[in-house]
Amino acid sequence: MPAILEKIKYKIKDVSAQSLIKISLFLNWPKFTVFGLWLASSRINPKCESQYTVLCLGRSIFVDDVNAMAAYGKQIRYIIIWRTYFQVIFRHFIRCPEEEKLTEENYYHSNYCREGKLKYKAYLEKMFPAMKKMLGFDAVLSGSFTYMEQQELANVCEENRTPVVTLFKEGIAFTASGAYERWMNQTRQCKFIGAKMLLYGNKIMEALSASTTGIPGLSPEKLKVVGAPRLDCYFTGEKTAESARQIVFFSFYSYNFYHLADSPSQLEEAEKRCVDFHKWVMNFAKNHKDFKVIIKTKLPDHYLNYVKEIYNEAIAGDKKEIDNLTITNLGDSAQMIKDSRAVMGFYSTTLMEAIVADKISISPYFGDIITDKPWDYFAKFPELINYVKTEADLKEYIFNPDKFLDYNSKIREEFLKGLIHIPDGRASLRAETAIIETIKEYKK
Repeated sequence: MPAILEKIKYKIKDVSAQSLIKISLFLNWPKFTVFGLWLASSRINPKCESQYTVLCLGRSIFVDDVNAMAAYGKQIRYIIIWRTYFQVIFRHFIRCPEEEKLTEENYYHSNYCREGKLKYKAYLEKMFPAMKKMLGFDAVLSGSFTYMEQQELANVCEENRTPVVTLFKEGIAFTASGAYERWMNQTRQCKFIGAKMLLYGNKIMEALSASTTGIPGLSPEKLKVVGAPRLDCYFTGEKTAESARQIVFFSFYSYNFYHLADSPSQLEEAEKRCVDFHKWVMNFAKNHKDFKVIIKTKLPDHYLNYVKEIYNEAIAGDKKEIDNLTITNLGDSAQMIKDSRAVMGFYSTTLMEAIVADKISISPYFGDIITDKPWDYFAKFPELINYVKTEADLKEYIFNPDKFLDYNSKIREEFLKGLIHIPDGRASLRAETAIIETIKEYKK
């Protein structure tokens, strides 16, 4: 019941904030737009006594990092405004016949919606003084530097001596597997506007700092490896409730294969396997009522609806619901991992988290479909993952995790250092220290 009430409360707040923003845009009242953003905002740790406040452009996973920094760093106050609200403002001005052609990759290499971009920036310039005064922030933090609605906002921040810091959550999957050439070619088309980019691990540092990278605005001195703050919870020594009969599956979407598949037939086959794996997990829940099975999706509704559609197909003809199966886009992923005996997913950092937490990691196998390139995190570390080729494989891994949970400590350490720097539970402190140093530099 509390979760339902929270969802209703959030929905009312969301509708009210979006309505205020849209009305203010229609009336051309920038200060009224700021009021809408203030209504949409939430403060994570308002009782923190820090002199520094950071405005965060919210998105799933990234907000998990922010929550971790608030819990384990405790040096900064955080305000969250989800990106969707800035997207409403951006889309209001960007409307033009070429709107659908505008992408992150061509934002700086085309004249699409040029007039709209200028109008958006001019509106932000009018908003910014009131926004900074009402929200009281010293810096802006984002999970990526490529978002279209962030480009002009970052320019306005820089013009007003307010640092923009990126805690870069993107690219880790491609860097981990070594299959990042296509992703890197796309990223090169973008531009970095900001003071500092904080990175999860050494592999992404190597990729972004390579002399051939050539991302405009990004220089080596702006890069700093800090680790992944949201993983700090696994190093606290806190005891979590053991739930030997719980498993968690972090649902994946076929989007990943748009970067990997070389043909429509490969993509179609990969998409079918995505659906099949979801059905296997649902069948396991249906046939093993003594297990609690959680399927966790990303926050946007289309991810949740994707799984629900598969569910409706998988139980077609059955009148009974699968009572021990929970399909949700809410909840604490880290706690789910801690409380589960097995963690399932694909191309997800949750599998890396499972290894940090010493849980068995299970993933569907795509090596027979994508045969000419690395296709997941574990290309060089197959000892750390358990690939499922059949529904029987899935059952075997779940029923006998200890039999397959045999991580070589040296291989595990090498893997984690490449992805999350130093696995010591101090990433939040390193990230916050870097943010504070950047704020002080801008205040000089």
